[in-house]
Amino acid sequence: MSSKSNFPYTPFSYDEYRHILQQLLDNLPILDYAEINNETGSFCIIRHDVEFSLERALKLAIIEHEMDVKASYFIQLNNSTYNAISHESLNIIRKISELGHKIGIHFSPSSSNVDLVKQEFYFFRDLFENRLNTTIDRFSFHRPNLNPQLLQNNIKIDGVINAYGDLYFEYFDGNVPKNPAIKYISDSNHQWKYGHPLDVIESDCKKVHILIHPFSWSKIGGDNLANYQSLLEEKNNSLMISINSEISNFPFDEIMKNNDI
Repeated sequence: MSSKSNFPYTPFSYDEYRHILQQLLDNLPILDYAEINNETGSFCIIRHDVEFSLERALKLAIIEHEMDVKASYFIQLNNSTYNAISHESLNIIRKISELGHKIGIHFSPSSSNVDLVKQEFYFFRDLFENRLNTTIDRFSFHRPNLNPQLLQNNIKIDGVINAYGDLYFEYFDGNVPKNPAIKYISDSNHQWKYGHPLDVIESDCKKVHILIHPFSWSKIGGDNLANYQSLLEEKNNSLMISINSEISNFPFDEIMKNNDI
C-alpha cells in the first residue's frame, strides 16, 4: 500500500509512531550507531534530539522498548526548558537508559573550530557523566543549519560517535539529493522536510537516518498549534507541581480551579 493513502493514524500521535516503527522493523534492520561500519550494507538509525520535554522522550522510549527497538537520546545540558541534571530529570534519563537506549549530548557549539567543539563536548560530557554515573560516547549538534561548517567538517573525536559523521549522514548543501547513499529524515518544525519515514520503505534506499524530536509527539497527535498548546499545558502543570512540592503556601488547588492554559 502507499505510505500515505488511507493512513489510519493521526499525524504525530503515539499510534502513528508505533505504526512507523513496525513498518521500519519489517523492512530494515534498526541498528545503533556503534553497530555500523564501512561494511554495513543496510541500516535504520532512530535518533532523538530532546529539546523541550524529557517526559515525552520517556514516552517514546517506552514505546520503542515494547517493540524491541533501541534508539539514541541526545540531551541538552544548557536547555532553558528543562534542567537535565535535576534529580527528577536524571531519574527520567536513567529510566530511558535502563530501557536499553543510548544517551548522548545535544549541543550547539560556539564555533566550527574542531578543537573548540571538542573542548565544549568534553565539558558537557564530564559534567553529565558525573551526575548520571554512566559513559557518554556520542553527540549530536543542535540546529547545525545555523553553522553548516559543523556538518561540512565531519568532526571526529576519538572514541566518540558524531551523529552527523559520514558513516551515518550524507552532507548536502542546497538541494536535497534525489538518490542519496544515506537517506536523512527529520520531523523538524513538526513536518517531514525530507519525506515521511514510510516513503523510504517504498524506495530502494537501504541506509536511513531518522531524527525524531520527542516534543512533537503526543497521545492525541495533531497539527503544530495543537501540539504546542498541549506541550505548554504539560509544562505549566509540571511547573506548578514542582513549586507546590517546594513551597508550603503555594495555592495549588485554587490555581488548578482557574487554570485554563
